[in-house]
Amino acid sequence: LLSNRRGWGGFAKKLHNALNLAGREQRFRLHCLDSRNHGDSPHTDYHCLQTICEDLQWYMEENEIKAPILIGHSMGGKAVLLHGLLHGHYCPSRAHSFGPRCIVALDAAPCKYDTSHQYMFEAMEKLNLKAVQNRLDAERQLRKIMDYAAERAYVMANLDVDEVSGDACWIPNLDVLKRDEKNVHEWPLQDPGAEFHGPTLFIGGNMSTRLTTTRHLEAIDAHFKKCMVVMVEGGHFVHHAAQYDTIEHIVDFLTECLNLSDVEGISYWKSQRPTLLV
Repeated sequence: LLSNRRGWGGFAKKLHNALNLAGREQRFRLHCLDSRNHGDSPHTDYHCLQTICEDLQWYMEENEIKAPILIGHSMGGKAVLLHGLLHGHYCPSRAHSFGPRCIVALDAAPCKYDTSHQYMFEAMEKLNLKAVQNRLDAERQLRKIMDYAAERAYVMANLDVDEVSGDACWIPNLDVLKRDEKNVHEWPLQDPGAEFHGPTLFIGGNMSTRLTTTRHLEAIDAHFKKCMVVMVEGGHFVHHAAQYDTIEHIVDFLTECLNLSDVEGISYWKSQRPTLLV
């Protein structure tokens, strides 16, 4: 929530390069996507995890992507987990199988969360965009509203300032996201028997609260039958706070899942061109 693919840029490139090195002759395709109401994606009048899954499914079918590796953080992490449970593990024998081959969820679990970004929305609403001529102007205003530099940087990533005119605007659809935030923190799937049988990696921050309770781990075990949970140093933004450790865990996980250390595995995937959807 309140993030976009710009925030994935450096991490995604490093992960892509690391996977290509691990796969030797294999080359991965990387698609870095914005969720609806974020970044360059369309603004709509409703926002929830189910619609994000529908958008993801449309994108996969439109681009004829089969057996992707889905990677998501926070809201995106919950969305890729939900997608896996709704569409199932990729099955080569099914002609119209668009389910993921494997999933990586960063600091996210298939649970309801009691968190809120309302203070961030309120800070963004208080910012006087007419008084902003450059990003430094916006930063000065935010310092009077928000105490923590990391939170200010998170908010600033959603601000677009035209370098020529100096006109400033918010990139995400703030009104809809503020109203529908509760939909993102809920867990919409009520089927206790829903299962995903593909390999799934959960990476959590040891100073975060998203993967640290018995409730989280029980939900993971109930729905994801081939899962691994690892913790890294840091808070919620594991792909920034522990970037290299996170990349190492993902590369090791996918190397095993895709048999990249095996000659036959490399030969098979060389013809398949595995796709990362981030």
